[in-house]
Amino acid sequence: MAKIRHVAFMIKQPAVAKEFYEKAFGFEECYASASGAYMVTDGTYNVALLPIRAGQSEAAGTHRADGGEVNQAPGINHFGFVVDNVDESVDRLGQELRHGQNPQDGRPAEMRVFDPWGQGFDLSARGYFGREEVRLPAVRRIVLQAEDPEEVAQFYATKLDLSVVGRGEDGSVVLGDGLISMAVVPDGPADKQGIQTIGIQVDDWDATAERFRAMGQELPRPTHPEGEVTILDPEGNQLVLSQTGWKA
Repeated sequence: MAKIRHVAFMIKQPAVAKEFYEKAFGFEECYASASGAYMVTDGTYNVALLPIRAGQSEAAGTHRADGGEVNQAPGINHFGFVVDNVDESVDRLGQELRHGQNPQDGRPAEMRVFDPWGQGFDLSARGYFGREEVRLPAVRRIVLQAEDPEEVAQFYATKLDLSVVGRGEDGSVVLGDGLISMAVVPDGPADKQGIQTIGIQVDDWDATAERFRAMGQELPRPTHPEGEVTILDPEGNQLVLSQTGWKA
């Protein structure tokens, strides 16, 4: 089974975003590049904060010639899986899918693949600097929007061995790897198909609120302990917080 272990944001001010994730949730810096990119981890999951690059660069395979993402739009850009063997995973996904090796400049991702609907995701057998350390706060959910959630979910379940762990009345399908879930929904918060947001399970509402107060911010509280709270990071990216987490 593939493990959901990575997400990447295109960021205007990566250093500011890095500080937010460190102070708000206790994530640790695990990578910094000469281009100004940072990665932070919760011990298991990797969050990449990639700088939006000025100027133009020709496409070279699945990336720009300068190593950046082809799509420089702000927001969530792609996500990624840890797999046992990258080549075997690509064969199983289907050689007809657009794919290509990631720039090998110290970043952990090895192969970029685009699903049949155009959403990019990375594969890595060496991992994303995580230690499989299960602690909180931590990323425990990603959300994708699709016109046909069942079709998209079946692709990831069949090709990457994710388990179907739930279905919603709205047609949404929830997949899981045993720790982190991937919800495929018909309607998402952003006006785009593909990955929309991430969910972070917190250890305690009071402790989380105190971390936010230390940053000079007030954290909204759920109407009941099992509820969810939606907030924005410094770049306007939507994060969903929950103390109980999500089935995976």
